[in-house]
Amino acid sequence: MVQLSGQRFLVTGGGGFIGRYVVEQLLAQGARVRIFDLPGRGERFHGHPAVEVMAGDLRRPEEVRRAVGGVAGVFHMAVLPLNPSTETPRLCLEVNVDGSFNVFEAAQQAGVQKVVFSSASSVYGDTLEVMDEAHPLGARTIYGASKIAGEAFLRAFNGTWGQDYVTLRYMNVYGPFMGFGLVDSVLQRIASGQPPTINGDGSQSFDFVYVSDVAAATVRAMESEVSDEVFNVGSGEERTVRDVVFTLLELAESPMQPEFGDVQVPMVRRVGSSEKAARLLGWRAEVPLRAGLRRVVAEQLHSR
Repeated sequence: MVQLSGQRFLVTGGGGFIGRYVVEQLLAQGARVRIFDLPGRGERFHGHPAVEVMAGDLRRPEEVRRAVGGVAGVFHMAVLPLNPSTETPRLCLEVNVDGSFNVFEAAQQAGVQKVVFSSASSVYGDTLEVMDEAHPLGARTIYGASKIAGEAFLRAFNGTWGQDYVTLRYMNVYGPFMGFGLVDSVLQRIASGQPPTINGDGSQSFDFVYVSDVAAATVRAMESEVSDEVFNVGSGEERTVRDVVFTLLELAESPMQPEFGDVQVPMVRRVGSSEKAARLLGWRAEVPLRAGLRRVVAEQLHSR
């Protein structure tokens, strides 16, 4: 078990959407935090007495080694996301694969107690089945493949050097000011007076999970006694794209109706079981979808 209070933890990507929630939850539990991110990120924590913001690049092993020095645990969350990975696959290889290896190598060499790795449901690919952690890994995107590589490297570091770790496969995360994804794109269009667009008939369904719940699972994975395990992190609340769009319009009190685009949608369902996390980590999502969407609307639209 890794004690949080009074110890320093590294959060790579701590200035990002999910990362900053992890930082806030660590601080709330008395931990000190070092954020390692690209220059200009993590600004919201500048001046906080328990936070050190270190600008750097995952692709440079010497910078990663400096960031890992003197920490009890590492949350590896920095990533080149899905769309940029598709547009620049070589950069995806350098950041998500080589960069992850750099983090794991530095953690092992520094004697870090545990690494928590943020993976993604993309590792499963497209399937109509509800995925548990034993589901075959069928990624057909460069991003998904890079996450599989990161998972495999970390498992190898455990098998070869005994490095404790937990891997988390996040489902469809959402929250205020996300900057990408379905919820954010719908609210941006509503704010600009444009009707939201739904590709296909909107029957595609996902496991939507609120960002603070994801952060809680991530912190819990660090402090738990569990190691050498992989967990899905989702709410178990499956909703269609159509449901989400109409709920956002209602909560935003918008009279607009969505426009349906005649665009082929390759993925029709991605839903995972998070029962293993409930059983071994004692974690369950607490924010129902409608309540979470109401929070997003309140912060992103009504606070303008």
